[in-house]
Amino acid sequence: MKKLIMPNGILLGEVERLLSQGTVVTIVTKGNSMLPFIVGERDSVVLKSYGEPKVGDIALAHLDNGVYVLHRIIHISDNGTVTLMGDGNIRGTESCHISRLCGKAVFVIRKGRKYNPDSRIWLSMYRIWRRLLPVRRYLLAIYRRLFIKLI
Repeated sequence: MKKLIMPNGILLGEVERLLSQGTVVTIVTKGNSMLPFIVGERDSVVLKSYGEPKVGDIALAHLDNGVYVLHRIIHISDNGTVTLMGDGNIRGTESCHISRLCGKAVFVIRKGRKYNPDSRIWLSMYRIWRRLLPVRRYLLAIYRRLFIKLI
């Protein structure tokens, strides 16, 4: 099979269009901003159009500056502003209006197996990971040295 590489803006713009039509889309992830839950260029994510967003969802968002991010929702304000943060980030968040959420991850595909990010186990692991934010830098450094090389 031939591999086609496209700029994110073009590819994810088309993904956004397909999601708005109700099509379920699978994309291969890039980057390490969602470590340890999603590993770039190894894991894929199955996305569907958004229903009612909630804190803890892994969402594809089209930010006001034109950039697309696949990050976790960490806060939703009353005025419709959504705050997102990558699980692999130690600080720094993104914000957008709720209408800029393109899709929600319904499955993470890792080595051929599907994992539900809304399952009790995944959400429990995320809650623990969220509480470890003050020491996340050190945990990620260990993770990258030990596990990324084995992938």
